[in-house]
Amino acid sequence: MSRPHQGAVLGLRDLLHDRAGFFTQTMALAAVLAPLLLLYSLRVGVVGTLLEELESDPRNRQLLTTRQGHFPNGFIEQLRLDPRVAFVSGHASPIARSLSLSVAEGAVVPQVRGVVLASGPGDPLMPPGAAAPGEREVLLTPSLAERLSVAPGDRVRVEPSRRLDGVEEVLDLTLTITGLTDQAVWDAEGALLAESTLAAIEQWLDGTAIPEFGWHGRDPDAPFAFRNFRLYARNLTDLKSLHADLSRDVPVRAPRLADYEAVVQLNRGLGIVFGVIATSGGLGFLLSFGATLWGNVNRKRHALSVLRLHGLLRRHAALFPVAQAVGIAVAGCILAVAAHAAAALILNVVLSDKLIVSGTVSRLEPAHLAAAFGMTISMALLASLSAAWQVLRIEPGEGINAL
Repeated sequence: MSRPHQGAVLGLRDLLHDRAGFFTQTMALAAVLAPLLLLYSLRVGVVGTLLEELESDPRNRQLLTTRQGHFPNGFIEQLRLDPRVAFVSGHASPIARSLSLSVAEGAVVPQVRGVVLASGPGDPLMPPGAAAPGEREVLLTPSLAERLSVAPGDRVRVEPSRRLDGVEEVLDLTLTITGLTDQAVWDAEGALLAESTLAAIEQWLDGTAIPEFGWHGRDPDAPFAFRNFRLYARNLTDLKSLHADLSRDVPVRAPRLADYEAVVQLNRGLGIVFGVIATSGGLGFLLSFGATLWGNVNRKRHALSVLRLHGLLRRHAALFPVAQAVGIAVAGCILAVAAHAAAALILNVVLSDKLIVSGTVSRLEPAHLAAAFGMTISMALLASLSAAWQVLRIEPGEGINAL
């Protein structure tokens, strides 16, 4: 009585015995698989690096309003709850967006006009790990700090002015500098304030009293609402969906969305090219490998019939070509991955500074290699079906004629 694995063991032993055939078939598979791996790795590397470079710059994930509107705190809070939003804050009207700043005490430095933005936790304009500014705090850009000759720990004075009931008034708001922003992310002469502080300044400029800060003025006619907002998506995919959703009710634009769409189109085009090449190569491998296994079974037909005569069951004998197909597929995958690794290393060294991307040109993740291995094994099993069917038709009586 034969054991279930006996046919598979005999197939692998026969494969190792015929070293020349094993080597030839392994090389043939690797010759098909290695170029496909390299082509796909180029697609993953180029497109992946382009997307990483786009997403690493928060300005590429920013959504802007095209004109002033009415955005109350409830609207801003609703956006904060959206999982696609990385950061959002109210944005001041043009009159409150550019303010004069000066050194609060000590050195005699003239006033400097700076762009003032509302900030908060998670603001991509803040350096990593930096705390969001409080109501009496501010973060400056390096260029503005240099013009004012100040550093973290110093204090600056924000001095907006208004005309209320025919009287010219200047607000004296002193803020402590808690840090500096990243010049590479925001290269303007600007400052980041707490959202509540910027809202208070804008209301004061409109003539409204702000009791929390001790600023006099008229009583508010209606609840305060920002005229704009500043929003950053978590990634470019979220940016696209946010733009589509918000543009139905709010006039918004994503300045860098076209760059993302171009990369998506490139990825789609490369996917079609790879699909055509992989399909034609896979079909060619399937037919040629299946024919090779069929021919090998025909050459070993008498030997297999003798094994059947000695008690090897039909279903166990069918594993003979299946085991050989899997063995060749595993060896071919190993050889193809090794060839791809060598070629990818050369390409990354030679082409990294000659293409539109500055990172890795050729790259495959473990999941990609696992998928390629699984698909190759599946193709090998499919190619072995015809040979396995041929083995199932071998009768033990044929072994008597072979003796």
